Amino acid sequence: MPDPKRNCGPEDAIEPPVLYTEKQAGKPLDKNNKRSDGRKWDELRPLYMKVGIITKAQGSVYLEMGDTKTYSSHLRTKEIIRRDEFSLKGKVFCEFKFMPFSRIHYCEQRQSFEEKMISKTISDAMEGVILLEKFPKAQVDISIQVIQDDGSALSLALTAASIALINANIEIKDLVVGTTLRFFDSNELLVDPTIEEEHGPFSKYPGGAGFHMAVLPSLAQISSLKQTGRIEQSQARDCIETCWESCLRLATGIKKLLKEANEEDVQR
Repeated sequence: MPDPKRNCGPEDAIEPPVLYTEKQAGKPLDKNNKRSDGRKWDELRPLYMKVGIITKAQGSVYLEMGDTKTYSSHLRTKEIIRRDEFSLKGKVFCEFKFMPFSRIHYCEQRQSFEEKMISKTISDAMEGVILLEKFPKAQVDISIQVIQDDGSALSLALTAASIALINANIEIKDLVVGTTLRFFDSNELLVDPTIEEEHGPFSKYPGGAGFHMAVLPSLAQISSLKQTGRIEQSQARDCIETCWESCLRLATGIKKLLKEANEEDVQR
């Protein structure tokens, strides 16, 4: 007798085709020292930026690197009515979310533990950048949505958050630029890794580590640094130096795009 609680298909039904298959683990770099997408180990993916995409927000930006696409917005700075203790400095609230269709697997509407941890990382990084003494008893809200995740989503979200604040004319100390790096026990480094290089078959190699760094290029300071995995101290120093150089190269391109966007607004 069939189960009445189960929706049974017809007897001649066939299984749906599998559109995605797991790739076999291979080496991070081929014999020509090129990655699977043709980049060198320290080469960044192409960058695209468009500011002011959300008209109802005080500041917003659409940012993509390769196939990783995200947008960030600052809707408002609101007053905190109830607070246990008074403070002359404001606070930062960040909400980070993967869209349901942004990954291979479905992402739920409510925030997962990973998304909450990323939101906390971005909030902590922005608290040291925003001039919160300008916003006493107020809260600066930042919303970040990842439309498509193809790796290095955290570093791109950190960069997008600072650009959205700049677009909203929020006073900050400096532009925040983030970069992700993947290290393998074979002493191979990959800057700005894709989703397969960051979490895919390559991550099945024994050992290795991942780095997420956000820097203030003009002030020469580190705003956020997160490490996953185990690595020797000398190797970690090399990874941090590589992330620093990558952030500076990325900051040059972002500042150029911001200047072009500002000139377009002036012409309008």
